[in-house]
Amino acid sequence: MERMNWLSRLASRVPGHRVPQGASLQTPVMADPETCLMVFKNHWSQVVRILERQGPRAAPGGADDLSAVRNHTYQMLTLLAEDRAVPSAPAAPGPLLEFALHEDLLTRVLAWQLQWDELGDGVEERRTEQLKLFEMLVSEARQPLLRHGPVREALLTLLDACGRPVPSSPALDEGLVLLLSQLCVCLAREPSLLEFFLQPPPEPGAAPRLLLFSRLVPFVHREGTLGQQARDALLLLMALSAGSPTVGRYIADHSYFCPVLATGLSALYSSLPRKIEVPGDDWHCLRREDWVGVPALALFMSSLEFCNAVIQVAHPLVQKQLVDYIHNGFLVPVMGPALHKTSAEEMIASTAYLELFLRSISEPALLRTFLRFLLLHRHDTHTILDTLVARIGSNSRLCMVSLSLFRTLLNLSCEDVLLQLVLRYLVPCNHVMLSQKPAVRDVDLYGRAADKFLSLIPRCCRHRASSPPRPEHASWARGGPSREAGKREETTGPGSPSVDSSSVVTVPRPSTPSRLALFLRQQSLVGSESPTPAPCSPGLAASPASSPGRRLSPAEEPGPFMAVLFAKLENMLQNSVYVNFLLTGLVAQLACHPQPLLRSFLLNTNMVFQPSVKSLLQVLGSVKNKIENFAASQEDFPALLSKAKKYLIARGKLDWAEGPAAGPAPRRSDPLAKSRRPSLGELLLRHTHSPTRARQAAQLVHQPGRDGAGLGLGGGSPGASTPVLPPRGGAPERQGEALRVKNAVYCAVIFPEFLKELAAISQAHAVTSPFLLDTSEEGSVPPISGFGPLNP
Repeated sequence: MERMNWLSRLASRVPGHRVPQGASLQTPVMADPETCLMVFKNHWSQVVRILERQGPRAAPGGADDLSAVRNHTYQMLTLLAEDRAVPSAPAAPGPLLEFALHEDLLTRVLAWQLQWDELGDGVEERRTEQLKLFEMLVSEARQPLLRHGPVREALLTLLDACGRPVPSSPALDEGLVLLLSQLCVCLAREPSLLEFFLQPPPEPGAAPRLLLFSRLVPFVHREGTLGQQARDALLLLMALSAGSPTVGRYIADHSYFCPVLATGLSALYSSLPRKIEVPGDDWHCLRREDWVGVPALALFMSSLEFCNAVIQVAHPLVQKQLVDYIHNGFLVPVMGPALHKTSAEEMIASTAYLELFLRSISEPALLRTFLRFLLLHRHDTHTILDTLVARIGSNSRLCMVSLSLFRTLLNLSCEDVLLQLVLRYLVPCNHVMLSQKPAVRDVDLYGRAADKFLSLIPRCCRHRASSPPRPEHASWARGGPSREAGKREETTGPGSPSVDSSSVVTVPRPSTPSRLALFLRQQSLVGSESPTPAPCSPGLAASPASSPGRRLSPAEEPGPFMAVLFAKLENMLQNSVYVNFLLTGLVAQLACHPQPLLRSFLLNTNMVFQPSVKSLLQVLGSVKNKIENFAASQEDFPALLSKAKKYLIARGKLDWAEGPAAGPAPRRSDPLAKSRRPSLGELLLRHTHSPTRARQAAQLVHQPGRDGAGLGLGGGSPGASTPVLPPRGGAPERQGEALRVKNAVYCAVIFPEFLKELAAISQAHAVTSPFLLDTSEEGSVPPISGFGPLNP
């Protein structure tokens, strides 16, 4: 088969590359090895005659010499790329390569060409041609060229020349990165050759040089294909360095790789938009479709993902140094101040960026340093975590992005996060009466808590049933009917809700007890000695109601995180539907955790708390009363409630039809992701910023009412239908009242579903609690996460 002309092939590698004047465009005839060697030697003899002259000349004849050497070299290297070893000696170099090595052909030609750089004309073009020619030789050679010292020396000479001041151009940069990439691919096939490219220091006391590496580093933050190609090549070198202590020490001790990566993240972050243009009232986190079209954010994410990959594969010395530089050179000086901007728009943007970063990285060492920054670093007088917790109680948009951030944090299943947010406040057991401490580890075997949560469903929100509910409708756990199913009818009476089995949320088996859970379980705080002191002073925590530095009130001693969640929960009627979806999901996520202190605090409805501490049951009871009072004040409440349910169910079905991959994927360690069916809120929050979804759902349930309007969410997009309420416009008082009614109606839909979920979680704990099992091998139980301590 006829082969493509080698010069055309070379020219195609660089856009705009010109074929050297006088170069032959004839397709080379691949003759027998003896003929090829004869042609090769003939080209070389003509080159040698030029090389043995005085050297480069500025006279008119000098340019002809340069052109002749260039053309002969093209022909020789093309033949050399096709050279093969002799079948009788497969380990030995082929005849052309053996001759070239003996003559030191590559180094001599390159050295002569580089002398022309001193004349200053055409350096950029010549360098580009040299890079592309060597790249062709390396990538298409039929023999392992890098095993031979003269070839490596010629390549290092060329890479060294690329460090000299030369006017840069896209073609030159592309040629350099392409050659380096090919070299890295070759080394990946033969890792033992890497250390041959590590040059000894030129003088005593100087650092060694790894030109393959140092020439790639300046391109690490470049955008587009060039930057991605450089990062891929560097990643190959990182993986190779893991098996080479010499190269690992060089990168960590004698290169600027880690500082460049960390400071590059800082520079790229500074170019991110300070304000996020959100597509609707329901927006709460950055999905890929939100940021992939924003060049600055796409470039930052590429660099962050590259850092994650480097930490995953590099030598331990490089891993540790890069993690430290990211913490001290990016998180503390850049992310810290960004999260404390005074502008609401900047706070929303920085919180959304942080949530995106946490959701995008996977390497435990990098996640650990992000968490260490959040949990331990202090900005002014309070930790980053305290600041973020306080913002849950703020306006709707900032509240939503903050709730989304904490959902992502809890999805990490890291003990340190749960300890800092909740458990350090529950450990002293000051929230319960002294006589109640032994009951902390009680398990609700008979489903009394489930009955209690179900009894809180407001009468105005219950299904109208002519007969008492059948016992099997109260089966909340996957294991089947509860032992108390027969008694539940007597306990709750005919007014209890009749639960459709299709709406039951299946909850997972709680995870195996961790070291932290076992430690807390063994402490006297759940027995009959004095409580163990809390690991941190209450004064460290931020109050959601005041400045972050003040001490907690007695009512807030279960912790500012739970205090602000409960305060927001009690305000459900005033929250937007999207805030309530995120809020109830976060509380359910906490309730699924098997730790006895947390389980008893949220789900044990028999616990007697201190008078100053509200229980979840009390908060939910308050919401129930508010819903019933609101329903009594709205004569058309049943119709509004029915339309709201139809709209939300239609919207959920549209989103679920596209599959669960539409939203941010939960981490594998998230227990909720393993077996629990998605809640209504999770379905709606998957594609909520799609105007098409809002319109489709509104059309499905469009039922004209007195004003000729149906029911919709509103605020999703300018074109979305916003029934339920009077048309927009008119007096501000009327608009405010319309918003109040809409929020309250949707709250009346969400609240019973949330109670059903809590009941299901309570039943699941009763039948699957690991603390009911044999604990004779407690010491062998693994922790929740593999992060290890944040501050060893």
